[in-house]
Amino acid sequence: MSEFFEKRAIVWDKDPRRVLMSEAIGKAMVHRINPEKTDILLDYGTGTGAIALQFAKFVRKIIAVDSAEAMLDVLKKKLTDERDTIIEPRHWSIEDDITILPQVDIITSSMVLHHIKNTEQAARVFYSLIKPGGRIAIADLKPDDGEFHEPGIAEHDGFSQNFLADLFRSAGFSEIEFEDIVTISKTGSKTKTARDFTVFLMTATREHKVS
Repeated sequence: MSEFFEKRAIVWDKDPRRVLMSEAIGKAMVHRINPEKTDILLDYGTGTGAIALQFAKFVRKIIAVDSAEAMLDVLKKKLTDERDTIIEPRHWSIEDDITILPQVDIITSSMVLHHIKNTEQAARVFYSLIKPGGRIAIADLKPDDGEFHEPGIAEHDGFSQNFLADLFRSAGFSEIEFEDIVTISKTGSKTKTARDFTVFLMTATREHKVS
């Protein structure tokens, strides 16, 4: 799957619809997570850094990880402002060694989960990477009938709230909440007709250990 993104990295930010979607997702994440200047954030599947850059002025450090080197190369070229020095691009995916990353206060992931085949593993890895009391924000598609992407691009045709709530609760998360945040209008890949696709935001917390 990373090959798909490697080939498209250089033109990724030229799609105005994608840019507007990322802005809406980032704004919603910042509002719901309410980050603090002491927080360390992991942006999983950072791509060209659309979400990481929106959080840069609110947190202490951002580890921006992606499995596509070309995407990270585009992100690195954007890191020109002094505030951007807190962003550390790294090549990493959930299949890699988890011990090379620190535990963080916040995890964000935008429009990535439907590209991950083993979502159960992803939820467990995210839980392991978050400190007790830490928060996660995941933006993804509601069920889309396989119409959002061309065939073979995504591992999942969106997610129901019940499925994700059960998945992340089983991994150990609590305070799981959902909110619809943006609607994307585009031509369905199967029907070839215009339709709307809804992106939701899920937030959850890793509880503090009870002594």
